Formats: sequence, structure tokens, C-alpha cells
Amino acid sequence: MPRKATRITRSDMRMSKAFVQLKVLMRDLALNLSVWDIGGKAIEQLTPGCSFCREICESRGRCKDFSREFSQQVVATGESATGSTEIGCCLVGVPLYQRRRLCGAAVGCFPVRQMLDEESLARLSQRLKLDQSVLAKLAAESIRRDVADASDCLRILDWVSQREQARVVASDELAILSGNLTTTYEELSLLYRISGSMRVTQQPGDFLANVCNELLEVMNVETAATLAYAHPPAIEEDLVAVSGQWALDEGRIKGLARDEITPQLTLDNRGILNNNFVAGSVSEPDIAIRNLIAVPLIRDNESLGMLIGLNKYSGDFDSVDLKLISAVASQVAVFLANHHLYCDLQDLFMGVLHALTATIDAKDPYTSGHSQRVALISKRLAEECGFDAEKVRQIYLAGLLHDIGKIGVPEASLCKEGKLTEEEYNEVKKHPALGAGILGGIRQLDEVISGILNHHERPDGKGYPRGLKAEEITIEGLIVGLADCFDAMSSDRVYRNALPLDAVIGEIRRNAGTQFDADLADKFLSLDLEEFTANNHQPDKTVFPCKVQQEPKR
Repeated sequence: MPRKATRITRSDMRMSKAFVQLKVLMRDLALNLSVWDIGGKAIEQLTPGCSFCREICESRGRCKDFSREFSQQVVATGESATGSTEIGCCLVGVPLYQRRRLCGAAVGCFPVRQMLDEESLARLSQRLKLDQSVLAKLAAESIRRDVADASDCLRILDWVSQREQARVVASDELAILSGNLTTTYEELSLLYRISGSMRVTQQPGDFLANVCNELLEVMNVETAATLAYAHPPAIEEDLVAVSGQWALDEGRIKGLARDEITPQLTLDNRGILNNNFVAGSVSEPDIAIRNLIAVPLIRDNESLGMLIGLNKYSGDFDSVDLKLISAVASQVAVFLANHHLYCDLQDLFMGVLHALTATIDAKDPYTSGHSQRVALISKRLAEECGFDAEKVRQIYLAGLLHDIGKIGVPEASLCKEGKLTEEEYNEVKKHPALGAGILGGIRQLDEVISGILNHHERPDGKGYPRGLKAEEITIEGLIVGLADCFDAMSSDRVYRNALPLDAVIGEIRRNAGTQFDADLADKFLSLDLEEFTANNHQPDKTVFPCKVQQEPKR
């Protein structure tokens, strides 16, 4: 019958490692060493070291058999022992322990001078069918020990074997410790990188994609995915980010989360390990999910989404993986919760600003919605100029609040149907400075005030309130001023009807370089102006069209 394959245990590997150096040391002492497990299987076979021993072993000396049988005696008693073979060689054996557990025995075998007398040598030659003179010559050259040396050899073998085993165990444990420290360092670095990239102004999709990329490398998985549940106004609909070998689409990830993961989550929302995944709703020929790990994103007892890892490259997911992905999930949940709060605050802030501007528009029914339209036009022109998202937001807010100073202008002047007197007009011209003063105490609007203060200044110096010229006027003021004039000309007013779009365009072209900045006028006229005039007939908007300011995608 064929022999069964034997499983090599960690204990066997450690004994084998210890034997390598032990064998060299024992050969210097003229001991032929072999190492055996508790079942009598050779971890390291007996290898004769001298020419005499090689001749005997290769000629039916049965030294290997004697060593194996002797190792079993040592294992049975668990104590060191000495003995001899049928041909006269001495045997010394010591038990081998791993963490106080008997795991085998080391046996040393060596010929002795007592085998050199003529009668013993004759019997040995006859038994092994060897030439006695050749054997005598080999023995004289190789044998250096007496039977009395057995006890000394035993003590040396015992001490050296214990030392070598301790060295190998220490080396293995040091390697394990080093591996664990490396893994821990990578995990801490991962958490540090993730926490360092947590900014509430960052787009959630970019942050979650970065988390997936980090998990791929540290967790050694084929695919990592993140699902963030909808939470308006921060996240309008469920958001999915995926990285790795498979480009799983949103539908597959959502189906996997809904049908395979969510039903397995426990009541305490702990993560799950599934190392024997049975394909369900996402099973397709190009997707072979062997195992998965998933944890929910929980913050203040609210589920915000989940992290998912698919197909570990080496083996199964374990508790270490679960601990790591749970730590990452805690960081992601903090980011999402903070982002939700930030967006809620921004939405509240914008709601207050819209309500404030609505009170201004309410003073004059003919300018209802004017502030919101100017804000939208200013935003679009700022984008056309190539400004970053933060600058676009500031210009939008300047457009939204540009007339806030009209709170301090008498309604009689604002709503007068006829031509204003010089005194009334001077009152109206105060509104940019009044608006800048009203908002001057709000730190978050520091960058917005210049657009409010300068939106009636002109490049030719004929504007107000300070009569600035050309480069003295901030770009925010120039943009808002152009948007303000366009909406004023294209809207119905108390003193006239809206001008046709062609007439409005003609006025802007005619006044480019004097009333309006020439470059801005060119950019503005390249836009879809009919879209802006169509807004004059739409219901007033009460929602911030930019939603929350977020960092642009890179």
C-alpha cells in the first residue's frame, strides 16, 4: 500500500531548524545525530559522519533502525538515556520539548574503541560480510571514543539540543513579533492616513474611494467597497465607492449589501466574516466571491453605511481583519457624521441668508427674486472665468447679498414710480456701504464683502460709493455688478418693462470697457443668456443651488 502523506507541523519545522546547527556541532564531537518525532518518523535522518560508520551503515549495519527504536524508548520515558546497538556502537538520546510538550527525541550514535579488539572486529566483519583488514584500518582512522564517554556525550547532547531549540524558538517568535509589529505599524499608518484626510469640506465620494484604495493594500483583498446611505443635503442618494480587481457597479454592491450582508448583521451591528460564501443575487460568471468581510458604519446608534472586503488573497478572513476593518469603519463613520452636520449647518446658514435677502426683495414686488437670480448669474460667470470652487461660492454669496444694504434705504425711494430726486438717489447709492457694514461682523463672510461694496463701481470711475477705477475694483465687484445690470435690464421694473434680450446684449457691448470690464463682458456674452432670462419667469428659489461647498475632485 502506498504510504500516506505526512503533515509537517510547526513543531517538526522547529526541530528540523534546530537539527541543522546541532548536527554540525555533534559531528565535531564525532556523534552521528538523528532527530525523530513522537511517532518514530525521522525529522532528520541519520547521516554517518566518518568512513567507518558509512561502511557499516551501507552494509546492513541497521544503525538507522537502532536509532529510531532507541528514540521511541526515550520518548516513552521522557528522560535521557544511553544504550548500544547490536554491533557495539553507543547510543545517547535526549527528549525534545516544545513549550513543555514532548515532541520527539534526538539520538546520537558513535562507534567505540571496544569494537577494535580482534575478536569483536572479526565478528563484525563476518556479520556484515566485510574485509576485516579494511574495516580495521577504517576503524583505527575514525574511532576516537570509549564506552565510558557515553555519559559525557549525553550531557553535551542534552545541553546543546536545549540551547539550539531555545534559539530556534526565540528566532521564530522574534520573526512572529516582527511580523506582528509590521502589521500593526501598517494598520496604524492606515488609520493615521485616513484620519489625516478627514475634512468635512471633502467630497464624500473622494474620501470613500481613498479608503477603499487603502484597504486594498493593507487588508490584501481583491476588491474593497464602501456604501454610504443617503442623507440629504449631504448625500442625496446612496453613494458607492469601489476599488480593486473587479469593477463592480453600484447595482451589484447595493444588491450584495441588501441581500447578502444586511440579513447577517447581528442586532449589535457587529461585523461579519463569511469564509464560505454561497453565491446569491450577485452571482455572475465574471464574479467569483469566495469570502467576504463587512462591517456597518455606525455613529450615535445610526447606521450610515458599510465597508466591504471581497476575496482575501491569502487564506480566510480572521478576527485580526475584522478588528482592522472595524477601526477603519469607525473613522469613516466619524467623517460621514461630521460631514452630515456640516452640510446641515451650511443648509441652515444658506436658508437664513435666503430669508434675509427675501425680506429685501419683498420691499419691492418688482424686484422679487432679483437677488437669487443675480447670485446664479454671478456664479455661472465666475465658473466661466475658471475660479476654484471656494471663489465661486464667495461670488455667489456676494451676488445673493449684494442688495442687503437696501434695508437701510427708505421704501419711498425704492418703490418710487417716477424719476428719483438727487437726494433720493444719494440715499439709494448708500446701500453698498450699508450692506458691507451690516455684514462686517460675520467672520464667515469676510471674503464676500468686497463684492457687495464694489458691485456699483465702474472701470471708468463713474460708479459709487467710492468712484474706483479699473484695477482698483475687485473682480467680485465687477462680476456681481455685471450680473446685477443684466438682471435689471431683462426684468420688469416699476418704471419700465423688461428690455428684449437683443437690446440687453447691445447695451452690454456698448458699455464694455466703461461701465463693465471688457474681458468679463466678452465671457458673459458667450454664455447662454436665454437661460438667465427664463429664470425671470420661474418661482423664487429658496434652496442654495451650490448645496455645500466641497473640495473639487482631483
